[in-house]
Amino acid sequence: IKGKIFIYVNVAGKKHKFLFDTGSPSAINKELADELKFPVLHKELVKDAHGNQDSVIIVSLRGIKIGDVTFNNIPVVTIIPDFLKCWNVEGVVGSNVLRNSIVKIVPAKHQIIITDYEEKLSLTNKTSIPLISNNDSQTFPIIKIFFKGKVDLEFGFDTGDPGFLLLPENYIGQLNLFNVFETLSTGYGANKLGEFGLQKNDNTYRLKIDFLKIGDSRFDNVITETDKNGVPRIGSKLLDYGEVTIDFIHNKFYFDPTNTENDLDEKKWPIHPIIKGHKLLVGTVWGKLIDQIKPGQQITAIDDNNYDQVELCNWVLTKSVFDDKEKIKLAIKDEGGKIKTVQVIKE
Repeated sequence: IKGKIFIYVNVAGKKHKFLFDTGSPSAINKELADELKFPVLHKELVKDAHGNQDSVIIVSLRGIKIGDVTFNNIPVVTIIPDFLKCWNVEGVVGSNVLRNSIVKIVPAKHQIIITDYEEKLSLTNKTSIPLISNNDSQTFPIIKIFFKGKVDLEFGFDTGDPGFLLLPENYIGQLNLFNVFETLSTGYGANKLGEFGLQKNDNTYRLKIDFLKIGDSRFDNVITETDKNGVPRIGSKLLDYGEVTIDFIHNKFYFDPTNTENDLDEKKWPIHPIIKGHKLLVGTVWGKLIDQIKPGQQITAIDDNNYDQVELCNWVLTKSVFDDKEKIKLAIKDEGGKIKTVQVIKE
């Protein structure tokens, strides 16, 4: 749903809805941790995908059943982001649950297969690339992606991120040496939420990458945005183009594409809105629009529909008002309370 993968697991004999997120440590909400009285392991400083950090309690999950497989003694953090509560999510199946398994994600069947027998899956070495699984408590699955056949860089595969590619700003210098992208526009603001809230306002760049390769599959005209402190990652949108198998046991990553060549060129909005409190705010602004509106200003109406008060879950769960449109009219309230109308066009 909207790029997120949800599964039902069994914890202490009861069914619970969890997010399936290979880019995150496993987690449960505080209410479930208190109810089941899991033993506390320690308190740890944890950083989310956008560089925000906080200390959280780590408990030992004594049994989580996924399908017919039970995983024991899993360290889990006891925090769930507010926006996940909109889907009634009580926990996260992270990559540290899966570190001794082979995991195949079959999007067409809405199916996840977990096994430790390679022979049970139809895998071919032709579609495999090395998996670099780091040795920290999270075991984030990392692969190398080749840009324009000239340079390879390491990216994590993160099913919790609904996008295709997120590029940290410190990768720009390396890619720029090889002339593999063009800068479409410069932006400023914040639009991504993590475990510990919204990322900080900062400069960002919208880039078009000529082409990149994941295994034998080629993706042309990849449009991405940079993140000052973000973790380099490929998100769940990769699953729109084929099946993924993460073999933690043999350190292999398989991508079996529907098509070996894909053109990802698309128009993008020069604005990203965010929710703060019960207000819809300007998150990030790109290009010429920066001269007209600023991050943090309130959006009070969209195409003459009132958005003066907005509930987070309504915004998260319903179809975006920006979908299927090429232009949109926004009423923007500035810091002095003055409202102006701005026409925004996809670019």
